[in-house]
Amino acid sequence: MSFRLINVPSTFMILMNHILCNFIGRFVVVYFDDVMIYNKSLDEHVEYLKNVINVLREECSYPNLKWCNFYMEKIIFVGHVVSAKILKWMRKI
Repeated sequence: MSFRLINVPSTFMILMNHILCNFIGRFVVVYFDDVMIYNKSLDEHVEYLKNVINVLREECSYPNLKWCNFYMEKIIFVGHVVSAKILKWMRKI
């Protein structure tokens, strides 16, 4: 990281929380250097991606596409497996 920036993951998280504040809690989660967009369908996913990418573009912040995964039905996020089945099960509790 240039300019001898320290605490890069937390600085990134603060920046993403500021940029994506309108989406957090609705369909975006930011944790350190991970941004997760969640949804119920492929159509929602595409719409949410467009919204997030447009806001990032307006702020001159661009994702590195080689590190991105799109429309995954199951992922490991912050060391936990997240899937639609698990989320449905958790809502019942």
